[in-house]
Amino acid sequence: MLYDSPTAGLDPVTSQTIITLILRLRDAYGVTALLATHRLQDGFALANFHFDPETKRVVRNAANGNPAAAANAARTRFLVYRDGGIYFEGEPGEIANTEDPYLKRFLV
Repeated sequence: MLYDSPTAGLDPVTSQTIITLILRLRDAYGVTALLATHRLQDGFALANFHFDPETKRVVRNAANGNPAAAANAARTRFLVYRDGGIYFEGEPGEIANTEDPYLKRFLV
């Protein structure tokens, strides 16, 4: 499913509802999500949280606690376009810890 700025211009409560719906489709129904957005918090939400069908809640991924949960977590990658081409492609940790001045402007 391609989402083109699904939370642009929305209030925080509605934005969170949209992200929850995307997580639910991804994690409960296996729908691949491609999110085009300028809101990095939406991308990091997809990287750091998952929808638990049993509790019907969004929960933080267990990075250090549960190896089975970590193995089943959906993989999130970030692509940043600049001047008509791919400027960055990588994992959430890579973009979060970048020293690149252009990318750091997005993270502040």
